[in-house]
Amino acid sequence: MTGRLSMLALAFGLMASPTLAAPLDPLLEGFDDACDYSDGLATLLQSSYAFARKEGDIVIPAGYETVFGPPTVAPVDEYLHITLPVSGGTWRGVPVQEIEVFITALESGFSSHAVIFPAGAVKQAEETFKARGEAAQTKLTAQDEPGLGWQTGFSVIDGVPRYMCDLST
Repeated sequence: MTGRLSMLALAFGLMASPTLAAPLDPLLEGFDDACDYSDGLATLLQSSYAFARKEGDIVIPAGYETVFGPPTVAPVDEYLHITLPVSGGTWRGVPVQEIEVFITALESGFSSHAVIFPAGAVKQAEETFKARGEAAQTKLTAQDEPGLGWQTGFSVIDGVPRYMCDLST
């Protein structure tokens, strides 16, 4: 009987329905495979550069408009720190807090991108991404142009889990 009442309440809008997680997997496809960016992610990141440099607007890929909050840009030393907050998004089942981007104020070959997970998801993120990151780093090293030192993988910095790609030239 309780189940029927709950269903009726949901049907008539008397109860809030639970928020469903939005999988970011299609957008982040390849990110943990030697930094192979999907077209949607590449467009989002490139537009974030233009936004940070006051040259354009953020382009949120179709279907993700409700997942990303308003971006922020903050100077950090000689870099611009761009934060793309995520609400209710997951990657490979792990909750995502934000996408973080570091670039230089003037266009250059420097760019670093990271998917940031909530501090409370350290164990889940490590179980999901540590081995993938190690395999991706091996693959990326084989593709790296001499001396550039491209990096990728899972890490925890100041208690915050992240999966990063740095393909700076």
